[in-house]
Amino acid sequence: MSNSMKTWRVVPHDPLIFRDGKPFTATPGARATSVPFPFPSTLAGAVRTLSGALENGGIFPKKNNDALVQKVLAYPVAGPFLFDTRRQQVLFPAPQDALLVKLEPHDETKAQQVPLHPTTRFSNVLTNMPDGLQLVAPVETVKAKRHPNAPAFWYWEKIEAWLKHPTPATVTLSALGIHTLPTDYRTHVSIQHQSGTAEEGALFQTAGLTFVHAPRKEKRPDLDEAAELALLLQTDAPIGATMWTLGGERRLAAWEEQNDTLPTCPEEVQTAIQQRRRGRLILATPAHFTGGFLPTWVCEHPSGVKLRIVGAAVGRPVHVSGWDYQKGKPKITRRLAPAGSVYFFEIVEGDEAAITQFINAVWLRPISDEEQDRRDGFGVALLGTWNEKEA
Repeated sequence: MSNSMKTWRVVPHDPLIFRDGKPFTATPGARATSVPFPFPSTLAGAVRTLSGALENGGIFPKKNNDALVQKVLAYPVAGPFLFDTRRQQVLFPAPQDALLVKLEPHDETKAQQVPLHPTTRFSNVLTNMPDGLQLVAPVETVKAKRHPNAPAFWYWEKIEAWLKHPTPATVTLSALGIHTLPTDYRTHVSIQHQSGTAEEGALFQTAGLTFVHAPRKEKRPDLDEAAELALLLQTDAPIGATMWTLGGERRLAAWEEQNDTLPTCPEEVQTAIQQRRRGRLILATPAHFTGGFLPTWVCEHPSGVKLRIVGAAVGRPVHVSGWDYQKGKPKITRRLAPAGSVYFFEIVEGDEAAITQFINAVWLRPISDEEQDRRDGFGVALLGTWNEKEA
């Protein structure tokens, strides 16, 4: 990633549709559903199309454009990240090493926050994990069930505290973050080109993500506290402030350069990793690793630092495809490690200078194994401390 990366804020004008790959044909009753949050490749494609269009009078050329395609594919993109315009604060996916369980008696608004660590307590348990990889579990047995209203995105101030000190606590869910993006369902009708009237029986439905968050009080939305949400990304592609389409159905969004940069790695985290020679990698966007759910490229980083993954808290895999513009056909479907996945690592090689370079190079930068995946923004990472207390 270059040092010329600029931060851009994308503010949707309407609910946005990010297709989930299910068939959506021109048949009555068809439904276009959306994934819960856009993939990095969606934003990367929008950035590159916009950049190529601006270089060619506002239209991306369809013919004799091989040189332009190769040029725009080389632009790196990091993101997307959710942004609260009211708080002026970025949100990141909930970390998988934070278990939120119900309180007794049950409280819908609060939960018990339990940190997870690699543990050798279950050394006699047979698993199918790679050799040397420890199970990740709470220090003590937790009997309570997961809280059903656990936020999917945490505010940066909460993420920062978790990166520094992952400790048990009772938390208020609304203060921690946002549950999920609301879904907007719309019913449409096909229009006949000749008459301009509705085609009988040709109804279809779309589901888009609404980028507005309204906290709930007494089971009702609190409109006084409603906040407009946006997407943040970083790129060095030559784009400008404009209105541009994003996602399915060509919905509009405003692209604005963001003056405030994304957060830097906390000094406390940097110091802890330097001194203890271990820490945590937390995925802020889904990542693609050639070996499955475990990273490879970052474990032998160009900075000279070598890592050993000790434990991993990884959620269910997510699947991504897309359209290959050059080949004119769908891309193969791939399994990704989901955003929020956590990797506990030890530094087995690298001096102090190399570790500093490693931290600066990895923080909010992609760590996927393939170079093009990193350019597309897959596997953007955060860094956190790993508590000395063993499970």
